[in-house]
Amino acid sequence: MKRKGQKVKASFDPLDIFATLNAGRVEYLVFGGLAVVLYGVGRVTWDVDVIVHLTASNVDRLAKALTRIGFVPRVPADPRGLADPHIRRVWTQEKAMAVYSFIDTHIPPRNVDVMIRPPHDFEDLYRRRHIVKVRRITIPVIPVDALVRLKRAAGRPQDLQDIADLSRLGLI
Repeated sequence: MKRKGQKVKASFDPLDIFATLNAGRVEYLVFGGLAVVLYGVGRVTWDVDVIVHLTASNVDRLAKALTRIGFVPRVPADPRGLADPHIRRVWTQEKAMAVYSFIDTHIPPRNVDVMIRPPHDFEDLYRRRHIVKVRRITIPVIPVDALVRLKRAAGRPQDLQDIADLSRLGLI
């Protein structure tokens, strides 16, 4: 418990998320800022961005796994909608959603953001995934070429910096 005048130490450790997704046999790939970090770039990020195989059974495993560790949907929309192309189209076109977010309301709060419109060939990306092990937890990361394509498409200053940093490491 925080006492008056005491600073709260902010920390972000997503390893329990990956361990839970792995134990739940969820097919997923980390992308976004955390993927850049897992490729070796020193930068800060405060959420977990994932691309998941959008089948009904995989989405069900995802939702159950995240619920087990205290995550809930950020919006009042059934996560099973992720497996339905029509519902995803409504979310993106009418609600301007880019990700479906699960939140953990503990302090500090954490997000798991699931891409609603993932790259078309999940199976190919998953087959070519980059595996990173951190404290015996296996983390599947989107291949660097696909990560760079996503970062270029987003085009935000941080995304362009991430591409430059990945290039400096000789990864692209």
